[in-house]
Formats: sequence, C-alpha cells, structure tokens
Amino acid sequence: MSATTTDKRFASAISDAPDTKDALGQVLADLAGKITTPVDLLLVFVTAHHRDHFETIHRRFDDALSPRVSIAVTAAGVIGVGRELEDSPGLSVFAANLPGVTAHPFSYEQIDWPAIIDHPEAMRESLTPDQPDDLDLKAILLFADPFSTPMVSLLPAIGECWPDLPVVGGMASAANKPEGNRLMINGQVMREGAVGVALAGDVEVHTTLSQGCRPIGKPYVITGAKRHLVYQLGGKGALDEIQELIHDIDDDDRELIQSRGLMIGRVINEYKDHFGRGDFLIRHLVGVDQEAGYVAVNDPQVRVGQTVQFHVHDHQTAQEDFKLLLDAQKLHGPAGAALLFSCNGRGTQLFNAPDTDAGLVHDALGNIPLAGFFAAGEIGPVGHQNFVHGHTASLLVFRNGQADSGSDDTP
Repeated sequence: MSATTTDKRFASAISDAPDTKDALGQVLADLAGKITTPVDLLLVFVTAHHRDHFETIHRRFDDALSPRVSIAVTAAGVIGVGRELEDSPGLSVFAANLPGVTAHPFSYEQIDWPAIIDHPEAMRESLTPDQPDDLDLKAILLFADPFSTPMVSLLPAIGECWPDLPVVGGMASAANKPEGNRLMINGQVMREGAVGVALAGDVEVHTTLSQGCRPIGKPYVITGAKRHLVYQLGGKGALDEIQELIHDIDDDDRELIQSRGLMIGRVINEYKDHFGRGDFLIRHLVGVDQEAGYVAVNDPQVRVGQTVQFHVHDHQTAQEDFKLLLDAQKLHGPAGAALLFSCNGRGTQLFNAPDTDAGLVHDALGNIPLAGFFAAGEIGPVGHQNFVHGHTASLLVFRNGQADSGSDDTP
C-alpha cells in the first residue's frame, strides 16, 4: 500500500514480503512516479526479518531515490497508511522533498558529552555543526537503541539548547538484548547509539502525543518525596491515599487497576489555573512499601510541591484519547504527511481490532502518506518538554511552510 500527495513532496509505502529484495521491489514500485528525486529525507523502518540486509536496503534506495539524508531503524512492527504489521515481516518507508528546508543528520557518537556537561549549548555543535546559533530549527527526529543510549541525559541536553523544540521518534524495538537492533544513517550501520535528523527552515510541523489515560480521583500536591519515592500526598501517607482512592472508585476502574496497574500523572506546567488532558506526564507506579507507606514512581523527577493525579489505562480510553487529539490536529488545516510511533504494547495487544492507531490517523487526516513503527519507548513532547514514554502514540504531522511550527496539539 502506498500514499502520496499530489505535489510529489511526500510519499510512503509498506510491504509485508518476508524476503528483503521482494519487499524493496514492492515499495519502490509503489513509490515510482509519486515522489520527485532526489529526495531530501528517507526514513526506513524494518522488522527483524530484514535486520541483516541493511547494506542491500541502503544500496537499493540510494540507486532509486538518491536521498540526501537516509535513516533506517529496526522495530518489532511497522506502520503504514491504515495498516500495522505486527508479528510478521514488515518494511515501511517514508520519503520527503522539503524545499526551503535544511536537514542536518547526526549520530550519537558525534556528541561531545564532556563539552556538553560543562556547556549545554555545545549540543548545537554536535547536532548542527557549522551553523549559526539562531538556526531556525523546527523539529528533531530521533531514533535510539534502548540498551545503549542515555535518553535521560540526551533529551534534557537538547532541551537546554533549543527550548520548546519538539523531538519526535522512538526507541528501536526489534531485539530484547544489547546489540540486537540495527540503526543506519547515510549507509553507516550501527548496533547501538542513536541517529536522527534536525529539520530547519520552511517547514510546518505539529505534534500530537496521546498517552491514552484518564484521571481518576482528585489532584494532590506532593508533600513528601525523595528521588523517585513519594511519601506523602496532601500531608497524608501516599499509600493511605491510594487505598482510599481504590475504595472510592467504581468496580470497573478497580478492575483496570488490578489488570493494568495504577499510573500517576505529574503536572508539567504548574502555572496553569487548572489541569486537563495533556498537562500530565504519565508514569507507572513501580512499587510500594507497605510498612513505610510510600510508593515508587517510574520518574526520577518527582519532588515536593508538584501536582499529581492518578490515572488508569485501557483500550477504550486510549482510542478515545487519540481520536480527540487528532480532531485538534485538523484545526491546523490539511496535512501533507505524518510519522507515527506507537508503543509496542498498543496494537492488537491493547485494542480489539488490528490497525487501530493507523486507522485513526487515516480517518482524521485523510489518505496522506504515513509511516512509523512500534517502539520500545516513544519520544515526544508534553508541555513543550520532550520525554521517552510508554503506552503512547507519538505523531508528527507535516504541513506547508510559511506558518508557525512545532506546536503541540495536546489541548
């Protein structure tokens, strides 16, 4: 299946052929005549079935499309127009011509961490060397191996250098052990690290991050915490408050907590008058101490004074949340193309039907080119800060230039 816009600036294609040469033949046939060459940006997402054929993948696309920047990533499953390939061979490709846009490719190995630790602005030299400080960056696409890339340091460093800049992408997910994934940038194949591209100039992008959760109970202010441990909420023991919450909620929510666990949302922007959808960074509760009465949160940045609220997660909420946020995307006008990175715990593991996330994008934004993959962690902004998430759908939508960019469509 392929999709393209009439101006031949964007195109995508997907194949489920198990043989790499056959898959390449299918997607290249789909792309023929639908994208102007040479292309400025080529993204290729493949399942483990094609992991050992990156040289062939690079050569075929280089011969056919002559991409100025090309990136490839291995994943547990891949996404195309209205289609999600899970537990089967898959190759998904996205091609873009971006007039007036400069694409700056980079890899993790070129980042000068000793310099960045002392001077965060040195990240500019690492990702966009030989460019002025006021480079008009609009977005960064980032793909990383989860076993070797310290995202807890990388994303804040990017944020220090370019506040409010959206970073969107995902963690490679084709392997469950180190050096099992593959990353490629401009023909260089790596087993670890990260690759990405910084987009600057005349391009309009809008992001949507659907965390697929809904709040239960009431907001609390953390009154006792240390690192990832929360001792008190509103002056009372954290575990006591959770037990009271579970007692007060209905049976359906109680069953959700038993089956999927309880989540906690931390408010990103405390200066708002009220908090709603998109204001919380959602994280799992990962442990409790019954005797001490505290809980452990999968978030090292919890601290006293923050506002939090508990959340639950299920397939109906996830679908409704993404659909609502996609409705907000439509307010920005017609979309040109999109990239979608969904948690490898979504898909048929979460929803009652296949192709749900890809189908929601298609229904909301039309038959636009779409590519992406199921990630071992999705990268996207909440409250203009970038994080690695779980259970989310992270979407980047391309539109015409000459407009404000980098907006987060989370209401």
